[in-house]
Amino acid sequence: MEEKKVVLKRKKKLVLKKKAFAFLIITILTIIILTIILVKIILNSKKLNLEYEKELNVSLNDKITNLDAIRKIKNGKILTKKKKINTTKIRKIKVTFEVEDYFKKKTKYHYIIIINDKEKPTIKYTKELETEEGKELDLLKDVIVEDNSREKITPTIEGEYDFNKAGEYKLFYVAKDSSKNEAREEFILKVTEKKIEKKVVEEKKENNSNRNKTSKGFDITTKNGVTYIGGYLIVNKTYSLPSSYGNGLTGETRNNFNRMKSAAKEENLDIFISSGYRSYNRQKTLYNNYVSNDGKEEADTYSARPGHSEHQSGLALDVNTVDDSFANTEEAKWLVENCYKYGFILRYPKGKSNETGYKYEPWHFRYVGEDLATKLYNNGNWITMENYFGITSTYK
Repeated sequence: MEEKKVVLKRKKKLVLKKKAFAFLIITILTIIILTIILVKIILNSKKLNLEYEKELNVSLNDKITNLDAIRKIKNGKILTKKKKINTTKIRKIKVTFEVEDYFKKKTKYHYIIIINDKEKPTIKYTKELETEEGKELDLLKDVIVEDNSREKITPTIEGEYDFNKAGEYKLFYVAKDSSKNEAREEFILKVTEKKIEKKVVEEKKENNSNRNKTSKGFDITTKNGVTYIGGYLIVNKTYSLPSSYGNGLTGETRNNFNRMKSAAKEENLDIFISSGYRSYNRQKTLYNNYVSNDGKEEADTYSARPGHSEHQSGLALDVNTVDDSFANTEEAKWLVENCYKYGFILRYPKGKSNETGYKYEPWHFRYVGEDLATKLYNNGNWITMENYFGITSTYK
């Protein structure tokens, strides 16, 4: 009996030791786990907290810096110096900035700045214009278009009007920038009835005109300093206009351009006049600037001397972009194949500079009426006015 009691006591002591050891192990594990949790809590509390825009959309000429995308930073500092971003052009800019966290680790981050033009142009104009029947006005003469893009924008006119018919016409000046932001301003054109002249002066052809013929038999008529060949006004390097000639695009030219513009719009194409009538003095300034930049010989290949510009005639206009790249656009391709239907011709075709005296200009069109335009179109193989009439285009 005594031995059994001793054995039982030993067993109890062994059980107690095992329980104590287990408790010790659990306690140690608990301490380790709690320590890990505590370390994680401490580490997380020191973890970099950075919030920034992955894509920042701004407007032209906005004042921004390379760090404006950063919205929040905690447990770290920005190492990149702040600097201004140039927002004068529509484009995308990849921006990089560097951040150092609490543990001195350095990391680079990237985001994109997208510069857009969201503002429409502003148009400065006269709200009411007035003229007499038969007297055309240059409706764009005093119109000024300003835009935050600082690009040159030539306004157009929407609406029907007739300088030969008295009435009040409600029209719109329209200006569109390269980002398709459009401004529209209404104005009124008043055409009053023509006053009855007391005297009608009939000019005799033999007193103020001079007749001759071209190499192809067309009549050359010079009247008041203006040359007509086969009944069509001609202005090139050989034939000039008086400095006082012209006061805007002719009504027929503008009306037929508007017809052509509407037809193009049905094909989801956008054509507009980027340069129409130019006065003698305006052409003089442009030409002199070109000569100053490129020299006279080079300037003569692409710019007319004052008095020799078709723009002064009121029958010629530049469409959309005045650049060789325009030839590759859908608008240019459509115009080459369709402009003759509205009385316009591609005035300076490709490969014909030896005839016209000027380089290829895919943007320059001249109004001559549907009859002559169809002949010069020549089923898509354009003929120049010089070739058709048998005349030259060379400066004397």
